[in-house]
Amino acid sequence: MTIIYLQNIDMALEKAISMFVDEFGTQSWSLNYSVSLEDNNDEHNKHYKIISNAAISYRGSYEIINKLETFLNERQPEFDKFLNPRQYLKIDMTFEKVRKERNMLQTENDEIQHFYPVEPLYTFSQMVIPQHLKDEISDVLNAIKYKELIYNKWGFSKVEKIPKSILNFYGPPGTGKTMCAHAIANRVNKKLLALNYAEIESKYIGDSAKNLQCAFDTARDKDCVLFFDEADSFLGKRIKNVEQGADQALNSLRSQMFILLEQFPGIVIFATNLVTNYDKAFESRILKHLKFDLPDKDARAAIIKKDIPDNIPMAEPLNEMDILKLSEMIEGFSGREIKNAILDTLLHKASKYGERSQFTFEDFKKSFDKRKEALAKLNAADTEDEEDE
Repeated sequence: MTIIYLQNIDMALEKAISMFVDEFGTQSWSLNYSVSLEDNNDEHNKHYKIISNAAISYRGSYEIINKLETFLNERQPEFDKFLNPRQYLKIDMTFEKVRKERNMLQTENDEIQHFYPVEPLYTFSQMVIPQHLKDEISDVLNAIKYKELIYNKWGFSKVEKIPKSILNFYGPPGTGKTMCAHAIANRVNKKLLALNYAEIESKYIGDSAKNLQCAFDTARDKDCVLFFDEADSFLGKRIKNVEQGADQALNSLRSQMFILLEQFPGIVIFATNLVTNYDKAFESRILKHLKFDLPDKDARAAIIKKDIPDNIPMAEPLNEMDILKLSEMIEGFSGREIKNAILDTLLHKASKYGERSQFTFEDFKKSFDKRKEALAKLNAADTEDEEDE
């Protein structure tokens, strides 16, 4: 009787799965499955178990699994009649990609991005960072420099097959994380492939995974440094209570990121303002965590000196005391905010006097005051929003 029942359920499954594939499937993959009766040695509390390789790269595969689970749950009474409580149906489902030539023109369901590395824009000589961070970066560069010696000649490849050069930069916005990624690429004589989550994300389920794979493939083929900004979007903590397809897709994208990191032999740099959002599984894969803090008084003074162009016409040159006064009045400014305040000064003068411009200490002080006031208003607005929540 059980054998006859299994034959019947196999026919019913074939019909149901065929219907689900017609509804959610695509021409980019095929589906194979098998059904067997298993002993319930692990106290499995359902009358079935589905084992599959469903993933966001197989668009529609999760929907098929969900439909199949609903179908099997509805057949509960039949299972109770014919199955021993210590048995269950095991359903193995394998999705496989169908290889075909890509059309040169993208369709609406084929939005795979193409990524292009660029020459690094910055060097370490353009950066103002504290000595302890310089030392840590030096250690990182040495680890990259001696990778061949450590892994191949000394044999560490027996412990870790693929050398890992995965770095994580964290700290407030505007503190030099992106500049440092460019500077590292410059130091190792490679181009930089810089991306953020918006460039990977796609409105079509499955295409985000393809975009991520394409980014790693490009970095490998072009031998460039891979830099992910806003990395907490990729590597935040997994969503435990998945309520919708987008949550499942994001969890799967993060899982794929971990797999690609394990396989990638080059340099990967992540940057985030929200390091506390990282998944613990990601943190253990990092070669080095580098913290970028807001500049102190001396660092702000050094940034001001570096960012004020040598060629601007000064009515009277700024002395050390002037630089220190400007530095003291902008406590809490990032390097980017200092640069923007100086640019504000140049733009104001250029628009008002053009070639006849003459710069003074008061010009820079006024720009710094205005930007400080604007930042205070923004911070106050953020605080109000948090209180409203």
